[in-house]
Amino acid sequence: MIKLDQFQIDGIKEIKLNNNVLVVAPTGAGKTLIANEAIKYYLEKNYKIFYTTPIKSLSNQKFNDFKNEGINTGLLTGDRSINRDASLIIGTTEILRNMIFSKDDSIKETRLVVLDEVHYLGDRERGTTWEEIIIHAPKEIKFLCLSATISNDKEFLDWIVSMRGPTVLIKSSIRPVPLEISLVAESKYSNNLKVIKNTRTDVGKSLFKFEKNFKNFKKPGFIKLVNLLKDLDRTPAIFFYFSRERVESKARELVSNLKPIDEKNLIRKEYDQIFSDLNKDEIDLLNLDEQLWMWTRGVAFHHAGLAPIVKEFVEFLFLNKFVKFLFATETLALGVNLPAKSIYIDRLFKFDGYKTRLLTNSEFLQLSGRAGRRGLDKKGFAHLSFDKNISKEWYNNLFKLKASKLESAFSVNYSSILNILNIYNEEEALNLLSKSFFAFQNNFNTKNLDDLFLSKLKVLKDLEIINSKKSEIIRETNRDSLIPAVLLYESTLVKDDIFYILFVSSGISSDLGVLNYKDEFENVFAKFNTFIEKLNRIENQRNISKITSVNFDWFSVFYEYIKTDNIEYTISKFNLNIGDFIKVAKEGSELSKKLSILYKDENFELIFKNFNNKLIQKTMS
Repeated sequence: MIKLDQFQIDGIKEIKLNNNVLVVAPTGAGKTLIANEAIKYYLEKNYKIFYTTPIKSLSNQKFNDFKNEGINTGLLTGDRSINRDASLIIGTTEILRNMIFSKDDSIKETRLVVLDEVHYLGDRERGTTWEEIIIHAPKEIKFLCLSATISNDKEFLDWIVSMRGPTVLIKSSIRPVPLEISLVAESKYSNNLKVIKNTRTDVGKSLFKFEKNFKNFKKPGFIKLVNLLKDLDRTPAIFFYFSRERVESKARELVSNLKPIDEKNLIRKEYDQIFSDLNKDEIDLLNLDEQLWMWTRGVAFHHAGLAPIVKEFVEFLFLNKFVKFLFATETLALGVNLPAKSIYIDRLFKFDGYKTRLLTNSEFLQLSGRAGRRGLDKKGFAHLSFDKNISKEWYNNLFKLKASKLESAFSVNYSSILNILNIYNEEEALNLLSKSFFAFQNNFNTKNLDDLFLSKLKVLKDLEIINSKKSEIIRETNRDSLIPAVLLYESTLVKDDIFYILFVSSGISSDLGVLNYKDEFENVFAKFNTFIEKLNRIENQRNISKITSVNFDWFSVFYEYIKTDNIEYTISKFNLNIGDFIKVAKEGSELSKKLSILYKDENFELIFKNFNNKLIQKTMS
């Protein structure tokens, strides 16, 4: 029988006392055990439970975990819908938010919501979703919120109490597998590796003994670092790089001098079970020959540009100890649970979509959370590559392993206004802005939010969207960028194939940065642009500074794929990674299916069927 830690005992106790619970504990501490016990407790009472994760891959893993435990489990992630009437539903936060706003029948039976990785509330793009769930969920629902990276937990707790009533903070700072952090450099003179700061020996000490020593070090050589980890028996190891190209090139650099491992035949057997249904062209498209060669030598790489089925297989290999060296982007740390004995971070700067900046403490905690396997390792190891351009103070702060402050990213968009108006009247909807965590953190000064809400509400009224079919489409798809397409759909009698592909592509969230289309499409593009200009003109009249932008970047890709039904040709023509194409194809599939249901229009259904391709939908689960 597993001996529970005190914070786990306390968390389970508070769940059974019918309280909301916020659990803040290091990665690997055992927060999931509290969630598992909470789920069992509520299932015994015949209540429904919704377990949310921020990303689909994590939802897929949780679905398989709970299903394997014999629990009646369903999965809702937009592109996948399995057993949606189950007692326990695993899904993304956006799915739950939409169900709350649409007053879905299953929400009426739900009594527990688990918000895993609740610190995503601070995400610029998606953070509002978490706040909307906590604010708008029916009052009888209890919340279990889990996170490893919140420093201002008491402030966050106070806000949850103001929204949901009695809530208990369960906190642990004990990392079950202690983490040792080493700053590794190479001597300019001897070319030997040297650990110039280490949490085991240098706690509280300055970074360097003498300031002049600062100039004596350089970034460590890659192969030397690999050999160091081998010599110290610190594998399996994950090497984090913030570039897909670097991830692949470093994996190739290492594997070129390695021999096949003893488990090579087992790997080939597992490979055949998963990929035997693919033909030669599909195997080439996924670059499986090279990757199988790597896998049989204990090396793999993992990034968002890979097809989902390949990423799943790499995760399987790593979890089953076939891979000793895994090269990955940070998306690995945000996804499924893949613990290693050690991690290495090559470069401490990253581009966050807005600017290049140093890692935050919370991001480092997320990455280093992969170091140390409970029950296998006495200690986990994180290695940082020395960079002379980074200040000593920043390194020292990072070594303290303190999380960053959780800041609200709450925003107002058209779809959220329409969703709120589906539940509340205009006055109630406006007052709800003061309930946000943003308002709580800013002394309830919501003037800018109020002004933006009122301005966007006027735009919706000017366009006659409220209380119409147009409102339903924007609410259900939750995409402001679809407004021009929705307006055009209502006004256009003749709609051809190009119109429908443009409609769907205007709702895709990813930017491609390129748009190529033929002169024959100019007429339908002009119609779309007329309604974009109409929306932007009204926004300017209503003093909205950030007007709605619509991009059709993926139109050309969708058009070529639908016309040719050839993935290889399409990604080659547009120089795309197969993983990026599949990700967007899944989004296009999800959106076109939803539009076909909402409009009862078979033309959207035809687009959905185009995306219902074996390679696009292939999964291990």
